[in-house]
Amino acid sequence: MAGTGLTPLKAAEFIEDVEQYMRGKVLEDEIVQLQERLRSFRQREQQLLLRRARLQQREPEIRTALEAVRGLLAKKGSGEQLQVDFELTEAIYAKAALQDVDSVDLWLGANVMVEYPLEEAEQLLQQQLDVCTESLEAITKDMEATKDSVTITEVSIARVFNWDVEQRRKAKLTGAAAGSKAAVAY
Repeated sequence: MAGTGLTPLKAAEFIEDVEQYMRGKVLEDEIVQLQERLRSFRQREQQLLLRRARLQQREPEIRTALEAVRGLLAKKGSGEQLQVDFELTEAIYAKAALQDVDSVDLWLGANVMVEYPLEEAEQLLQQQLDVCTESLEAITKDMEATKDSVTITEVSIARVFNWDVEQRRKAKLTGAAAGSKAAVAY
């Protein structure tokens, strides 16, 4: 199966016991570390969204080219003339009459076009379509895992903040209890 082509990130881990997690750690350092992890997960999510958009744009193009090649293969050797409209540029088409076509030119990218026999073109386009479909599936799975990691990290940040608020409240109550005796003495 095709991967996403990105360096894997370690999945976020839920902090069960914040008290134990924070033992011997500096609050600000942990918050910064968690926020940095959250930023990396969100960045990964954006990268995956961009890759998915490119693949979703490319998939119909591959399918259309594959259908055209298969249509040419079906008419090959029949002597029948085929009327087609082909795209010159975006929204500009030209009409052509094709008869007994043996090869097609395929764009490979980077302004490179290569002529292929129909059978090889069909095989190449099918391989590209399979890779595109597998990559979309891999990206979908990676996006789900990344979204889960974003959520877990956001919850972890909130739990650490809440733990700190609770610790400050306890410290204030302890200090207020000692101060209340002095206030009573007033």
